[in-house]
Amino acid sequence: MDAPEALREFLSYVVANLIDHPQQATIAIGTNVNGAVTYRVQLAQEDVRHVIGKNGMTVSAIRSLLNTAAAKHGIKISLKVGSAKEEDAEAASGPSSDPPPAAE
Repeated sequence: MDAPEALREFLSYVVANLIDHPQQATIAIGTNVNGAVTYRVQLAQEDVRHVIGKNGMTVSAIRSLLNTAAAKHGIKISLKVGSAKEEDAEAASGPSSDPPPAAE
């Protein structure tokens, strides 16, 4: 099993033990422009607060654990947590309609 998949399994285990609706949870793996492995966790809206935690402490701890494990394998990671409804709203709104800043 490669490192990104092993980290996904770990993330899946941790998240499943924090939420009430594990059957609605999904974890997508991708890479960002910096080459970091990106984990996007989509949850039922009422489960997001369990994973984020008070003042973001729970998700911060999960990120710390993932970053430490990823560093042992020489990779960088990014973790995003949200509800499926938030993801749908972002997709529907499309890219930002703000004009790019003017070059000077």
